[in-house]
Amino acid sequence: MRLFALFLFTLVTANVYAEDVTIRFDRSWGLLVGDQIHATVNLPVDSSQLEDHSLPQVDKRYGPWLQLLERKSKGSVMSLTFQIINVPAHTRDVKTPELELRTQDGQFLTIPATTIELGSFLPNAEGSKHQPRGDAVLPAQHHQQLLTKLWVALAALVLSVLIWLAWHFGFRPRHRLPFATAVFELNKMRFLGRKNADEASRQLHHAFNRSAGRVLVKNDLPLLWAECPWLEPLAADIESFYQQSASHFFSREPMEQKSFAESLELARKCRAKEKMA
Repeated sequence: MRLFALFLFTLVTANVYAEDVTIRFDRSWGLLVGDQIHATVNLPVDSSQLEDHSLPQVDKRYGPWLQLLERKSKGSVMSLTFQIINVPAHTRDVKTPELELRTQDGQFLTIPATTIELGSFLPNAEGSKHQPRGDAVLPAQHHQQLLTKLWVALAALVLSVLIWLAWHFGFRPRHRLPFATAVFELNKMRFLGRKNADEASRQLHHAFNRSAGRVLVKNDLPLLWAECPWLEPLAADIESFYQQSASHFFSREPMEQKSFAESLELARKCRAKEKMA
């Protein structure tokens, strides 16, 4: 008898709880795919007394129409944010799913279903377009913070470019090694369309002079090998360069100067050896 009375008491208590749970949506009409609706659930108990596993699950689809995006609880009020993920072919009223919660005392709370109206942009049977009722008015958006971040980012970019240019063309050349300087100058000439063979030859001579620590002519190349032994594997190319350069500038019947491309190639070979030294 006691068990039967306890069962009746539990049943009555559960029904009272079920009747005490209410749900209210901020809007229930003019809803289309992608719209979000916010539901306020009033509970007869504090939300902290609910079992976690019985709470509505975020990012879960409920029924054919809704997906839960967010759930918040404070005191005896639970806030649910749903998104419309599906609509019927024609505008009609549909029921939201009925949700069941469980308290830590073993009592069940039922969040009742409620009616919402879903619309569609598909043609109806009469062939005309469905005209949904007015949607919620969106609040004005303020983009000042975003614009401020954008201007700060642009200013940082401009400052970085200026610093890079100052370093690359101003401060860094003072610390470049001889053939690094020669390659840089020849590449700059090529970029600017000034492929002058004589100027390329002078840049290369200047790099050899800096490497040897003195002005070099063809007969002084042994001094270059002594000072820069890492250039000896390129001895044949360097000697050919000096021979052709001497003939071009000092012979009565000058030879044709090495082309800009040949000077650039030799400068790159010497730079490769310079980096490994």
